[in-house]
Amino acid sequence: MIDDIHVLDAGLINFMNEGNKDDWALRSYFGRLNYTFDDKYMLEANLRADGTSRFAKGNRWGYFPSFSGGWNFSRESFMEFASSVLTSGKVRASWGELGNQSISGGYYPYSPAIYTEKSYPIGAQDIMMGLWQKKMGNINIKWETIRMLNLGLDASFLNNRLVTSFDWYKKDNRDALVQQETPLIVGVPKADLAYINLGSVQVKGWEVEVAWRDRIGEVDYNLGFNVSDSKNKITDLGGTPAVIGDNIRRVGDPIDAFYGYLTDGLAQPMDFGRVDTNGKYIDPKFAIPLSDKSITQPGDVKYRDINNDGVIDDKDKVVFGDSEPHYTYSIRGGASWKGIDISFYFQGVGKVSGYLSEEARHAFINDYSVPKVEHLDRWTPTNPNASYPRMYQSQKHNQLFSDYWKEDASYLRLKNIQIGYRFPSKLVQPLGISSLRIYASGDNLFTKTNYFGAYDPEVRTSAGDAYPQVKTYTFGLSVTF
Repeated sequence: MIDDIHVLDAGLINFMNEGNKDDWALRSYFGRLNYTFDDKYMLEANLRADGTSRFAKGNRWGYFPSFSGGWNFSRESFMEFASSVLTSGKVRASWGELGNQSISGGYYPYSPAIYTEKSYPIGAQDIMMGLWQKKMGNINIKWETIRMLNLGLDASFLNNRLVTSFDWYKKDNRDALVQQETPLIVGVPKADLAYINLGSVQVKGWEVEVAWRDRIGEVDYNLGFNVSDSKNKITDLGGTPAVIGDNIRRVGDPIDAFYGYLTDGLAQPMDFGRVDTNGKYIDPKFAIPLSDKSITQPGDVKYRDINNDGVIDDKDKVVFGDSEPHYTYSIRGGASWKGIDISFYFQGVGKVSGYLSEEARHAFINDYSVPKVEHLDRWTPTNPNASYPRMYQSQKHNQLFSDYWKEDASYLRLKNIQIGYRFPSKLVQPLGISSLRIYASGDNLFTKTNYFGAYDPEVRTSAGDAYPQVKTYTFGLSVTF
């Protein structure tokens, strides 16, 4: 074995055995100071120091302060007039920083990773083991800092039967740990590029939660609703150029926003100037990519000429969607009566884009594509309002990354529902059982969405290779002795 590396993968003789080991360490110190006056005014200050072995010496320690304050205004004398309705009320504010050192691709991203390769024949000897550098390292990386500002209001009414809360927040990720784009000539795959501290991302949002709990006769019930809105944008790229592809990373835009062409539906015969002697439509009244000039006909996708230069090219690309949801919401509820209980949980998102490509959306992409009924809705002169372009031997000009194929990935899903019955104690205690409950539960039983086909809107972007959510039925028995 190689000196001081006591794992089988470092062996020089028996290549049939395998074995490796990984470890890293994190050490943290934490301090807190609290001050409360008359149960009305609250202040708190925190300081934490985190050290990680995943960064090089000199960058291993990060120091992260935080401060918060609250005012329990319901205890003020001027609020006595509302005491019969208002149970408690508090406004609060906080500011703080946290560190992030959790990145994929290895436990020690600052150090170039050396891998073994057991396939080097040297002379007439047996196959020997070689060492090679697979990943790039960066000794200068340090903690990513997450700075967050939060303003909130909590209020409960009618002896806590009605509980409400509101939060507004702004989060800034500074010195974000990302993999730097490197020219292909370097010879390192994207997954093995070095991490750097680059730029910043800002997230702003709000959240509202309302919950009601009460009892009517022998029935206890509860109902809760939560909704939040969140938007992110890149605020700094550290002086590096924007990363432009089907997903863009550019200052002012959301992270990995959809970047492509806007469209104006499918071309119709009236969108062309005339028909030539061969029956081919020519002189289109809309801009087209130069490479598609000879094949564009009625039934093809019309791309919008953003800069009005008469040609469709990269200069006409814009941001047309965001795969991160703006709105996230949930509804929870439950009730119980004489040992019978029921609970449910709905969850959903709104204002979010999805994109299905390749065989997930299109027909005849490859020899294992599965045709779908939706593919039959093709443009023809007698079906001008079809959802799919005309059938043609080459489909690429109609499948450019554009909003024509953008999906609405909003959904409402019944994540869980459970019904149970707890047997009376007088029936089970003679059997030596203190509690006995039977129940039936179901997960993902219902989904309301406009997403294409049977694909899962929670996946959002796919080429058809993502495993969908499954419906799950569970029957159980809970016994306590």
